[in-house]
Amino acid sequence: MKLMKRLFIFLLIILCSRSYGQFPLVFVDPPEKTVCRGGTVTFVATISDTVPDPADYIYEFKWLFNNVVIPDSTRKYLVVKNITVLDTGYYRCIVTDSTLPSRVDTSAPSHLRIRAQLHIDTLYRYNALGCPSDSNGQMKIKVSGGHPPYTYDWGGGSYHQLDTLGVGFSKGTYLITVTDSDTTHCISREFTIETLKLHKITFQMNPPDTVFLPNPEVTVTIPDTAVKHLDNWNWDFGDKTPKVPNVNPCQHGYSNPGRYNVNLNFTDNIGGQLCDSTIIETIIVKPIRLFIPNAITPGSGDDNGSLNIRQLDPTGKTPYGSNLDLSEVYLSNQMFIFNRQGKKVFEKTNYKSGDWDGGNLSAGVYYYILKCHGQFGDDVYRGAITIIRN
Repeated sequence: MKLMKRLFIFLLIILCSRSYGQFPLVFVDPPEKTVCRGGTVTFVATISDTVPDPADYIYEFKWLFNNVVIPDSTRKYLVVKNITVLDTGYYRCIVTDSTLPSRVDTSAPSHLRIRAQLHIDTLYRYNALGCPSDSNGQMKIKVSGGHPPYTYDWGGGSYHQLDTLGVGFSKGTYLITVTDSDTTHCISREFTIETLKLHKITFQMNPPDTVFLPNPEVTVTIPDTAVKHLDNWNWDFGDKTPKVPNVNPCQHGYSNPGRYNVNLNFTDNIGGQLCDSTIIETIIVKPIRLFIPNAITPGSGDDNGSLNIRQLDPTGKTPYGSNLDLSEVYLSNQMFIFNRQGKKVFEKTNYKSGDWDGGNLSAGVYYYILKCHGQFGDDVYRGAITIIRN
């Protein structure tokens, strides 16, 4: 009895300690920040909690600006972009333990200030639009105010930035910051590097995603609407065979199973400017084993109503996938079906699933021979099949 009483008291102490004795502490970094007009700052909330296994707790975040809740500010960080005087002031973060709302803490205020402003007289792209794969964007800026000379931070591009001229930009968004000589005045501004828009170039594969080793040929085709924009192109089928230039449509046969990237490398003519680009599709090449059922039920109205052939899974035990058109799997095939007396009752070259439904034959056992001719050899399937009629 005394042991049970002691255990109860011990558990009560733990619960009280969790409920009333421990609180999460939240700190915001940076505690203060002075930025240029148009700049960006990210405030990050860090939690210090003395409870066991704080990773098991779920914390909720809420940010305040000058003691007013900022809508939708529910993450551990707060990003303030394109800063103006209206954004200056004090930022706090409130952290609550969602499993026990009484466990809550509010950070000390982080002060955001802004420096005196320089004036941007001009900011523009200095050269013509380039290709998407290029890094040749150039920007020109001119500022006034403050105390010259100025320091320019282009926030990207190449290392060959020439003060008022920033060069070597690829497509994207960047931030230019200009500061005067005594750092009392500055200005930041986002700018975007655009590029030429390529024509809509696509290609189709047939089959679209999978070929089988007995018939491992894929045909790739560029639509006529796209070909007219291309100066040249080549096909790379990803199997270390030579590239094939300027053939459309183009056929290619694989020799080994695997997953291959089919690359269309092309030069797009955009108003006389040539842009190199690549489009990639994937093709799977694999061997195949056939599943041929041992019974059909003509007139049943379902998949068993005719002789449908599917793939066997890698274990060789279970059929999967859709019914096959064998002319897509093998270069050619022949199906023969015989009755128990050895008389041929059905024959079909290039058999497709569903081509034989038993016809007018009576119920009973029949025998099939399926001869398949493939790129690297022939397969022959033999077996018995029972027609079941109601």
